[in-house]
Amino acid sequence: MKALLSSFLLAGVLLASEADDGTTPRTWVSNDGRPIGGLYLRANSQAVIIKRDDGKEVALPLRFLSAADREWVRLKLAAEGEADSPEEKVKAHMKYQLSGGSEKWPEDRRKRITEAMDAAVEFYNRNGVFKKDLTANNSPGTPTADANYDGWINFGGSINRRVALHEIGHTLGIGTHSNWQANIKDGKWTGKHALELVRQFDGKDAVLHADRMHFWPYGLNFDNESSKENDLRHVLMVAAMRKDMGID
Repeated sequence: MKALLSSFLLAGVLLASEADDGTTPRTWVSNDGRPIGGLYLRANSQAVIIKRDDGKEVALPLRFLSAADREWVRLKLAAEGEADSPEEKVKAHMKYQLSGGSEKWPEDRRKRITEAMDAAVEFYNRNGVFKKDLTANNSPGTPTADANYDGWINFGGSINRRVALHEIGHTLGIGTHSNWQANIKDGKWTGKHALELVRQFDGKDAVLHADRMHFWPYGLNFDNESSKENDLRHVLMVAAMRKDMGID
């Protein structure tokens, strides 16, 4: 009886695998239970690309998907012969340097700025393509930190990875690009790409707030907003808002 039951279970798994082999649309489920239908196109260690019913290709970060979907992708990659491939090398589209005279900075501040920028730049490069050259500057007179679209970042009283992520957003156009205000009405972002993304994250009625320099949620405006999930959503939101502003 035990052997017979095992045979039935194995047969069921094989049938399910054949029916859900990636050649027909399937229902993907986010890790908070929201479904999205789409045909599997390709995947890597970070995300799966699907084609929705409306024909649009959408990238779904694996960390946002259910455990069952992540396992499905893992098996799919294994079947495609990629399971044992080395981790993809992160392309350094975004780079940074310390400003002139950095050798004279106090050692503790240079170390903290370098560690914050190393971590933040690597994170942006791992989760998007942002071609930008940045300069990190030690500015003790700056109350917290600030940055401009030219890529200059002043670190004052606030130095950590979250601050670096936030300030890099400014160098990429958040609150600094000429088309920033054109996408804001009554304190809300109107650009379609970022709106579509925030509604994927938070539901169809989600609103993206923005003011002269910042946006929320996912703007990483304060340390308590940072988390593994929110940091990734921040980078994805910056990319979407750049599209809305017409930045290549």
